[in-house]
Amino acid sequence: MVTIFATSCCEKQKDETQKCSTDEYEFVGGYPTEATISKAYDQLDIQRGTQAYIDFMAMASQNAIFESTINDYGLTKSGDVGIYTEPGNGKSGALGLTYNTESIYSTAFTDLKKDGPTVIETPPNVLGIVDDGWMRYITDLGNAGPDKGKGGKYLLLPPGYDGEIPDGYFVFECPTYRNWVMVRGFVQNTGTGDDAIAYYKENFKIYPLAAGPREDAKYESLSFKGGNTTHPRDITYFDLLNKIVQYEPASAFSAYELGLLKAIGIEKGKAFAPDDRMKKMLAEGIKIGDAVAKANAYAHREPTVRIYPDRKYENIFFGGSHEFKAGDALLLDARMLFHYEAIVVTPAMARKMVGIGSQYLCVYRDGKDNYLMGDGNYKMHLPAGIPAKDFWSVTVYHPDTRSLLQNGQDKPSVSTYDDPVFNEDGSIDIYFGPEAPKGKEKNWVKTIPGEGWFTYIRLYGPLDAYFDQTWKPADIVKLD
Repeated sequence: MVTIFATSCCEKQKDETQKCSTDEYEFVGGYPTEATISKAYDQLDIQRGTQAYIDFMAMASQNAIFESTINDYGLTKSGDVGIYTEPGNGKSGALGLTYNTESIYSTAFTDLKKDGPTVIETPPNVLGIVDDGWMRYITDLGNAGPDKGKGGKYLLLPPGYDGEIPDGYFVFECPTYRNWVMVRGFVQNTGTGDDAIAYYKENFKIYPLAAGPREDAKYESLSFKGGNTTHPRDITYFDLLNKIVQYEPASAFSAYELGLLKAIGIEKGKAFAPDDRMKKMLAEGIKIGDAVAKANAYAHREPTVRIYPDRKYENIFFGGSHEFKAGDALLLDARMLFHYEAIVVTPAMARKMVGIGSQYLCVYRDGKDNYLMGDGNYKMHLPAGIPAKDFWSVTVYHPDTRSLLQNGQDKPSVSTYDDPVFNEDGSIDIYFGPEAPKGKEKNWVKTIPGEGWFTYIRLYGPLDAYFDQTWKPADIVKLD
């Protein structure tokens, strides 16, 4: 008599055929049938595709910014600088993860493989960062950085660099060749339009240490030019990963990460050429992964993602760590949440840095726990004394693109700079809906019937009242 031991998918059976089956899988004498073998491998490849989509989202998102900088905007060299010279609007069609509409951004990348050690000269009084090719924190620039807002010179070293290091720089070794350099300037310092370009051209420079400042460096406006800096959400996602693997050093990846990529056909020095079956499995993996990422972003299972126990506002840096860690453990869902929805990794967005960094209150639901939809009319009440030293803003995004809501407005936000109308007690009400309430046009963001929306409250230079929660916004109320 042959004993059949149960697998995780079925219970032990003792019948004449010694056949064990579930709705999906069948085993004879303990061995999988040909149909089960085929289904099992399909599942394995789909799941690896899904896991690669989730695990490499940070890298894909960061490199999508590099690719867009080069291909959409023609800034092809390390040290070419793109500048958002005007506030982001709701009609250009540009896609970028949860951009704000107030900062005068500048963006560039380094290529330490081509250029070797690279210098960054930063302007004073900015909030900037260097993130590596995984969108991991290297250093802050400006107010939260070692130059303390005075401006300074930084030196980025390639992976494994063992050459001489000159004095006079803030020095950082980078795990990847391509790294993101981003600076958020305040409009009162940079100006807008041509003034912003002139400001950054004078104050923000990136160049190889060996060659000195580039005479041919481009400084170009990216405003209103369209473009898409978000990572792919179809099978071309894996083409992007393959391109990164071929360019970056193996040391930029763990053995597990390289193993997962190899399992789906991505390997350094080899062509990525999935057959039709594998393309189908990977496409299904992306489809599942994106659904998981959306559920994780907009219906997170961890209740402490809420900033206040009695309000719907949530924290994009769930867990409070810019490294997405709790002790030695990586918070996988926190990491996925952030990288699906946002960009820029820095402690200045996660830690308590009174009057220096920035804080973000995200909300996807009204006070009755229903998703925010464009057909309805809503009101957000912000109490008096909004705790932001530099500026505050309320900005609206689409839950699929995670980009500025393309609603036709000059900008889908209300902020300090808009001179909105405050109530007599110093509080302010912000309105959302297809039509502006009469007399409330300056405090209104247009929504699109049939489309969802969500909003971020930004506090730049957040003050104690935010951190000790003596100030907190009311839940969004649906008015009809």
